[in-house]
Amino acid sequence: MHDRDRHSAAASVRGTLRPFDAKCLLSNGIKLNCETKRVEADQIELAYKEPAEASRESLLNTKVGLEIDYFGFVRGVVRQASETGFWMAPDIVYHEMLVRKLAELRAAGAMTDNERSNLERLTARITLRNPACLYRLFDDATLYQAKIALLSHKVATLRTAQIQRAGTRILLGWPDARAGMVVRSFESGFTVELDEALEALHENLTFA
Repeated sequence: MHDRDRHSAAASVRGTLRPFDAKCLLSNGIKLNCETKRVEADQIELAYKEPAEASRESLLNTKVGLEIDYFGFVRGVVRQASETGFWMAPDIVYHEMLVRKLAELRAAGAMTDNERSNLERLTARITLRNPACLYRLFDDATLYQAKIALLSHKVATLRTAQIQRAGTRILLGWPDARAGMVVRSFESGFTVELDEALEALHENLTFA
């Protein structure tokens, strides 16, 4: 994405001042609990929820990884820092995801009296009674086994030995499959964002 296109996309969706819990991993390995003060496609501002061990000078222009409720994982560079928090510029690879998430958040809560309940619905997560699931790739009929570690209306985190890369399209569940895309992989599984949100979220859902 060119810078001009990036700024155009960012301008088309409003940021949010709603606070989201975030776990910060600093470049020196220190982990901190934070809370967002503002989330925009081009910058994320955070406040520490506990005293920070890193000085303002040591943070500037360093890489930071964030795991933000609802938004997921974002990495970027610290541009300003103080004793109470910092703001970072997200790497360009996360820009499209942030634009999409902000637009989704805005659409779900815009001009309604139950904005908080809409947000709670978007961020709700459950553990299934029967976590076993089957999935297959879009271009492959082979069925793979996995376990759903955590499920929300739009996101499923799978534990499996068959790790799929980010960007891979899959069909989750069998025979009633739900389409989605892998948005993050890790050493014991991967996370899928569903194309369509689950209407009902309860612990008795099954995917196998």
